[in-house]
Amino acid sequence: MNAGFDRIASLADGKPVAIFGAGISGKSVEKLLEKIGLKGEIYAQDSGNLFGESAAKRHSLTVYSPAFRPDNPWLETARKGGCTCLCEPDFACLAHSGKIIAITGTNGKTTTTKFLTKALNDAGIKAVAAGNVGTPLSQICAEGGSSATAVCELSSFQTMSLEYLSPEALLWTNFDADHLDWHKDMREYFCAKVNLVRRLKGEAFVAGSSVGWWAQKFSIPLPEFTVFFDEDKSYEAPEPFTSAMQSRNFHAVRLLWEKLGLDDRLLAKSAADFRLPQFRFACAQTVVGVNFYNDSKATNAHAAIAALREFPADKSLVWLGGGKDKHCGLEELACEVEKHCKNAVLIGQTAQELQKMLRAKGVECHIEPDMQKAVKKCFEVAKKGDSVLFSPGFSSFGMFSGYAERGKSFDEAVLCLKNLKKDEILKA
Repeated sequence: MNAGFDRIASLADGKPVAIFGAGISGKSVEKLLEKIGLKGEIYAQDSGNLFGESAAKRHSLTVYSPAFRPDNPWLETARKGGCTCLCEPDFACLAHSGKIIAITGTNGKTTTTKFLTKALNDAGIKAVAAGNVGTPLSQICAEGGSSATAVCELSSFQTMSLEYLSPEALLWTNFDADHLDWHKDMREYFCAKVNLVRRLKGEAFVAGSSVGWWAQKFSIPLPEFTVFFDEDKSYEAPEPFTSAMQSRNFHAVRLLWEKLGLDDRLLAKSAADFRLPQFRFACAQTVVGVNFYNDSKATNAHAAIAALREFPADKSLVWLGGGKDKHCGLEELACEVEKHCKNAVLIGQTAQELQKMLRAKGVECHIEPDMQKAVKKCFEVAKKGDSVLFSPGFSSFGMFSGYAERGKSFDEAVLCLKNLKKDEILKA
């Protein structure tokens, strides 16, 4: 048993480990515990196995999924019962013997995580992408990958209460309003990410200019060795990073790459056969002269605004957006839609409020109940040569399980249009 396994066994103190959440995170924790030789007990609201005072007495260690706020009643009960409570990546890092490179930010995390992981492997450094990119660190450790460099995409939910995870390098892509339905305010959201900075080993830290702006606003000092990049600039970058937003992602990785002492030429070589993550400003599908862009991964206004700015402000764009309300201000997004769009087609919980704001700015708006009708409406109002941008600006819960299902639904609706002639589309 390695030292990390010993530490986990010590925290468990001979008792089964309580696992909060029955999703991919919880199941990965259970797998890792099995590898260590420990037992886990899963608690989840939808399973009927609920956690109370009597349960707390049966455990010394609790591991929770990112969906649980640190002030969740179950966690408060666990702490009162004497349990150590760790978020999944904080728990998993105890079993991970390799280096950890952390990636956080409001947007750009998945792209930079996947690209940096590929580039490290291409350079002969064994690396794995972990965290919100799709594979929890617990699963990687359970499957024998504990010695590889883990490039961890971490959200504010995961960084809010770290005790053990200490990255060797950190890339904080940007910061803007998001998750204010979960965080109490912008300061709490920012401070959740600052925890990563405070736990950083060494001096490899790259951050977007917005991070510096908010740090000054909140009077939170960042290290003198922080390397900032300008988020308002487009940088020279190879394919497939030539769009303005993707050029910033490449530039941020390049700065961190240099801080790690690696050769720039290797990074450029890795870009040549790198594919951008699905549903992130994907290449257009064309239907009778109308271009449809799929940016389903834009789950906040900051991401949607960046996508809108990829188009000229000549009103040749139809925006398809809306979704679950995150209690973030909509004014900046509405102003950007006004600059670029003559029409907007809206879906989801925020549709009514957006329609009111956009109509006041002179943008013609339509609310549709589902994706197929929304895509059809976009085609109806577009002219030949126009573009349709699906960049929702909100999360998809309530209509879809996540951005991937939402993106597939958009692609399927566009494909249905492609299989019909224009007169058939309008009659359908």
